[in-house]
Amino acid sequence: MKKNIILILFSLISGVLFTIFILNKENIYAKEEYLVYAFQVGVYESVDNAQDMISKLPSGISIKEDNLYRVYSAIYKDIDLVNKMITYFKDNNINIYLKTINVSKDFYYILDNYEKIISKTEDTAVYDKVNQSILNTYLEGMNND
Repeated sequence: MKKNIILILFSLISGVLFTIFILNKENIYAKEEYLVYAFQVGVYESVDNAQDMISKLPSGISIKEDNLYRVYSAIYKDIDLVNKMITYFKDNNINIYLKTINVSKDFYYILDNYEKIISKTEDTAVYDKVNQSILNTYLEGMNND
């Protein structure tokens, strides 16, 4: 009987210690995800076709993924600003596909500053400049990874 009690206590203590260890350990398999909305305008097999599309847009970049060139015209995380930009692009006859993409923590927080500017203006010239700045910052971050 005494052996059973000692075995049960040992098992309980071992279980508690193991649980504490696991809960305090950083999960090396979990990657923080920072999702944002990318305004995709097209997907092309040729970089020339992607660049041709960009030349027709008020803002744009091309990102190569899986031998395809994706053209983005804006990136936002705030849903109210996403809706504002959807209206802006529709008003300018620019067809977009809204796509979620994973971005770095740094870019995610830099985006806050740009979104403050967009939220305070209705000037479409500002939209274009801020969108291009956001895209350039995103591209720089990708090149630094």
